[in-house]
Amino acid sequence: MKLVFSIGLTICISVVCLGQKGAKSLCTGQLTKDPIIETIEKTHYIFTGSDTTGLNVKVTKIKVVEARKELVKRRKDKNCQSPNPEDCLVEVMEEIPAVTMNLYTLSGPDQTSEYDTRTEKVQVTKDAGGIQTINIVCPKNRTEKLVKKVQSALLALGYPMTINGIMDQATLLSIKDFQQSKKMAYGDLSLETLAALGIK
Repeated sequence: MKLVFSIGLTICISVVCLGQKGAKSLCTGQLTKDPIIETIEKTHYIFTGSDTTGLNVKVTKIKVVEARKELVKRRKDKNCQSPNPEDCLVEVMEEIPAVTMNLYTLSGPDQTSEYDTRTEKVQVTKDAGGIQTINIVCPKNRTEKLVKKVQSALLALGYPMTINGIMDQATLLSIKDFQQSKKMAYGDLSLETLAALGIK
């Protein structure tokens, strides 16, 4: 009976130790993820009638003219003494803000036939981003061979890179640029990054 107990105890200790060893081999890091904002088109049903009785209408602020950049002429110097006023002007690119209006809108097209549709571009946040805990390559596992694979993959994608097997500043910056281009969490060499680079 003691022998069976001893064997069982040994197996339990081995499983616990191996489990702890496996847990320690997985490293995590605090990486930053930028918010993912997408521009989508939203259709509004604008009520064009005069009597809203029995209709579910609400006042909605809608962009009727999108924001834009425009080349305009501006006076460059108050002290310009040229007899020709055109000499005192300079062309500058200026941000023209969007024009909005409050309009009566319907929840859908099935309430009345007295409506027009207007589509506007709106920005929606798909992912708020922030600091995230991500699985990373443990420092002890960042061998020269692995780093060279990462550098080769980045070089093939057009990143300025020297394949030297060293996790230098240029490599870290290129990894960060690659991660941001893929809308991934950035700040360290994550397992997700290796997968995206096709490195096993």
